[in-house]
Amino acid sequence: MSIVPSGAAVLAEAERSLHAHGRVVLCQIVRAEGSTPGKVGWKMLARPDGSFFGNLGGGAFEALVKTDALTKLTNGHAGASEVKRYYFTEEAVKGEPTGMVCGGMADVFLDVVEAAPLLVICGGGPVGQALARAGSLAGFENLISEDRPEFRSPDLFPAETRFAAVGRDYAEDFLEPFRHRDLYVAVVSRCWETDVAALASVLRQAPPRLRYLGLMGSRRKVARVRHEVVARGFDPAQLHAPIGLPIGGDSPGEIAISILAEIIGTRYETSDHADA
Repeated sequence: MSIVPSGAAVLAEAERSLHAHGRVVLCQIVRAEGSTPGKVGWKMLARPDGSFFGNLGGGAFEALVKTDALTKLTNGHAGASEVKRYYFTEEAVKGEPTGMVCGGMADVFLDVVEAAPLLVICGGGPVGQALARAGSLAGFENLISEDRPEFRSPDLFPAETRFAAVGRDYAEDFLEPFRHRDLYVAVVSRCWETDVAALASVLRQAPPRLRYLGLMGSRRKVARVRHEVVARGFDPAQLHAPIGLPIGGDSPGEIAISILAEIIGTRYETSDHADA
């Protein structure tokens, strides 16, 4: 007999999976009548990679729920949450027949949960700090990658900001824990050498859901960084550079606002194209 994980265990795994994948479906039996394989309150988590955690009772019923949950995650776009009824019969007038002969029925809440988009800021200096504050206001989660410990201090950034310690050469796979998330990356490090390293690292890691990649700097600096990145064997074709919208102003706060405005525009342009 399979062990049914506790509701708390499923919820804890849902939180971890949400950080890693960006979207999940939490399935919970909210009503049951008659003979049913699962009980009210049993939970199961569905992830976009086709894996699951938890138990709704097994059999054809659970297989149908899994299929319905994964359908909501198809093509990277989660469908709407809903309560769906399953009958443990071979036929049903309303709801989904499971082909089982128990004779009962169950209502399952298919709760689609999506994480905020992740704003990855390569560089924890004044512009990076201002960008993190602006990103939090706009509903992004922040990840700061920085090689200098003093610029990874939580005191400099909004609460719940995440940090990735990297070397000056950015050799670490710092995006790996988040590679299935929608990523918006701004390279705003302290010099052109670390810009090259950060940009090359992002392109090397090739996260599949990279929605935006921008580089701060003058046109001369951008040209130099592009040349160095190409020399390392990477194609910076999708790079937004110089970063941000041309709204004027050169203070860290003004630069951060121009960057975030471009990121937000890119975010919704991408969503519109995907929904078309």
